[in-house]
Amino acid sequence: MTFSELNLSEPIQRAINACGYTEPTQIQARSIPEIIAGRDVLGSAQTGTGKTAAFMLPVLEKLSTVRKGPKGAPRVLVLTPTRELASQVTEATRTYGRFINLRSAVILGGVPYGPQFRDLGRPIDLVVGTPGRLIDHLERGSLDLSRLEFLILDEADRMLDMGFIKDVRKIIATLPRRRQTLLFSATISPEVRTLAGDALKS
Repeated sequence: MTFSELNLSEPIQRAINACGYTEPTQIQARSIPEIIAGRDVLGSAQTGTGKTAAFMLPVLEKLSTVRKGPKGAPRVLVLTPTRELASQVTEATRTYGRFINLRSAVILGGVPYGPQFRDLGRPIDLVVGTPGRLIDHLERGSLDLSRLEFLILDEADRMLDMGFIKDVRKIIATLPRRRQTLLFSATISPEVRTLAGDALKS
């Protein structure tokens, strides 16, 4: 299979070509059609297998066809366990979305609130962040997840290992039931399956 066989739109395909990608990895080939079809996905993928592209390319495909929502109300939330991973996902998102009108923000702890308030104070498509700081913004009213369409849990096993399960569940409780949820994890432990059972709906 080649990426051209996945029938992605021209701006997304152009970004793929610019990255030098030709053939999707196994996780990409299996996940992208399912996500485009609107299904929830539980995927197992090790680092280096292209899992960020596996969830981000089809999500950006859907984002590219619809106008932005109101201020501070993203359509996509990517939850990551660490600041480093959040930064990596944000960089990849901007690379894959370079040819569409995409507005994103990264919300991390340990850095000043000012730039984050600024980013969330305007129409926004996608937010990548760590659980603790995201909850801070929810409690301050600067982040509105009531219009969320896509929830992505990246490296779910590490989030559980690092003790974020209560924060993750607290965030999930604020989300609309009608959403698409994508959960990716290096390992699928019983705890990850339990979380997936609670978060995934279809």
